[in-house]
Amino acid sequence: VMGRLLDVIMARVDRHEDIVELAKYATIPVINGMSDYNHPTQEMGDLLTMIEHLPEGKRIENCKMVFVGDATQVCVSLMFICSKMGMDFVQFGPKGHQICDGALHVGTEEERAAFGRKLMAIGEENCKASGGTITISDDISCIKGADFVYTDVWYGLYDDEVSGTSYMDVFYPKYQVTMDMMNFAGPNSKFMHCLPATRNEEVVDEVMDDPERSLCWVEAENRKHSIRALLAALGKRTPLNDEGVEYSAKAELHAALEALEQL
Repeated sequence: VMGRLLDVIMARVDRHEDIVELAKYATIPVINGMSDYNHPTQEMGDLLTMIEHLPEGKRIENCKMVFVGDATQVCVSLMFICSKMGMDFVQFGPKGHQICDGALHVGTEEERAAFGRKLMAIGEENCKASGGTITISDDISCIKGADFVYTDVWYGLYDDEVSGTSYMDVFYPKYQVTMDMMNFAGPNSKFMHCLPATRNEEVVDEVMDDPERSLCWVEAENRKHSIRALLAALGKRTPLNDEGVEYSAKAELHAALEALEQL
């Protein structure tokens, strides 16, 4: 029925298997709006934001992205897209909460480890093709030279209800993004966050509200533009108007893609 009424479906689901099953039987395009595996639409907006704010003289493949904290869906998706683009990706996080630990996976220790190996294998294959690198560490020296410093909340949408104190015990103060951390990463490093944020837990107000260093507000706006691009690319609208010219959204998307190829 939805295939008759809609042009595109975007679903935000608990289990990634649900989005895969939906796409299997849908007669129209299905977009993963976030699952317990990854968050690809967020990363499209993040990539757009980074490209708009490249350090002077740098191309996107020459940039270093550091994710601070827990291996959330956003962290995993950032690894995927950064490694695809040839960037240097770093997760600075505690053991047990690293991508290689399979921190997103619910199951036995062996199952989590296998899931972590699967995630890392995807990133490593991307790096072979792109020339990017992946570093996972709990040593703060790994963040040196970062162009972008990214963090997410210390408890995810799919976590059981637990006391915030337990997360503070794990992540605070070492993994809280402060201005000292930003300056240690790089004097011109930019701050990113997928939002919503828990102020003064994973990031302090001084960083989040800094007009020169924080990109999180423009990053939030870019979700709109990146999703519009997806809809233009995937929608069932007629590609040409009566004069045989592409409708405007499609034409704008193609122009943007051509511009990206020149970066």
